[in-house]
Amino acid sequence: MVSQTFQHALLDVYHGEQFGEAVFESLLPRAESAEQRYVLGSLLQLESEGKAVIRPVLAKLGLSLNEDPESRPRGLAGAQAVMEMPWQDMFGAMAASIRGRGLPQYEELATLIAPEEDTAAYALAVFMGRHERAILAVAENIAAGRSDAVAPVVEILHFPLIKQPG
Repeated sequence: MVSQTFQHALLDVYHGEQFGEAVFESLLPRAESAEQRYVLGSLLQLESEGKAVIRPVLAKLGLSLNEDPESRPRGLAGAQAVMEMPWQDMFGAMAASIRGRGLPQYEELATLIAPEEDTAAYALAVFMGRHERAILAVAENIAAGRSDAVAPVVEILHFPLIKQPG
């Protein structure tokens, strides 16, 4: 039996995926090149896949699969806050936010459950930490102007996008 603390934290992470999905959906129409569309589309794909991999564990634990009514509006507001920034600055701001809030929240999930309590829930918790570290790496890569910046996310996607030329 997994703890209530883990269950609450898992729901928070699920809602975090909804937040992230809203951010990247909002930014995608502002992409100025095929590369920017690929980066934002890949990040959106990871957030969507994150929601999908969480749902089986939520269902197994009898937790809500519903969207959080506050996550999307918060995500839209977050996107609005960075939307007018230059590309690298926007990702620098995202990296700071992820380091300060997202990554600690996602990494904490694996500390709230032991592998023997529930193998699937533990594996999910470990994956979600990896997921958030990948997003942070992409944000840091773009902020630093590194090439192939989105590689950390593409490596863990189950359904990666095909990069379009130009």
